[in-house]
Amino acid sequence: MVAVTNLADRPTPNGFPGVATACPVKVIHGANNLILNKIVGQTVATIHIWTRDVLNTPRWCVAYLNGQHVNRHHRVRSGDTLEFIYPWGFKGNGDLLLPADLMAWRRVTPEQYEELLRRGLPSVRGKDGSRLHRREDVHRWFAIVPPGAPSWVKADRIAETIRVWQPRYKELLTPDDALEIMVNARNLLDVLFPLGGEGKEAVQ
Repeated sequence: MVAVTNLADRPTPNGFPGVATACPVKVIHGANNLILNKIVGQTVATIHIWTRDVLNTPRWCVAYLNGQHVNRHHRVRSGDTLEFIYPWGFKGNGDLLLPADLMAWRRVTPEQYEELLRRGLPSVRGKDGSRLHRREDVHRWFAIVPPGAPSWVKADRIAETIRVWQPRYKELLTPDDALEIMVNARNLLDVLFPLGGEGKEAVQ
């Protein structure tokens, strides 16, 4: 456990520091946790940004506040416990994913999963003959930067954009689709946050 007392002394997106409290907020990811003072009133998104490196918390984690799922704009209160967890589970196969694990991770339907197989998604056979997928192979399948993409577009963000937006589309999204979404979103954020700052980073 790591105790932090001054993490929230930095300005908030609105320019105000966190609120001091006698009941600090506990932030958890896996076996690691932080005890934070002056964090009351901050959003889940902001806390995620501030603690990402300390807790090694991936961008795609889901937030639970006092055991209840909350969105990224929810603000914490005195004595709250905020936990970031993976939105999927790996069922004892190490780096090998069952089809159900892959579909939960990549947020695809059974029909979309079958289409991925038809397109050549790599797979292996388990000792019992079941179909499995190496996690690294699946990640490489989605993490492709299209030619001509801006320098700020990274492979991991392409993969994450596809994962986040896939449930909104019947057809399978491609890296080219993800690039279009990212560029459009960036252009919108440049209009909404012309001066940048932590508010823009939290939305991203």
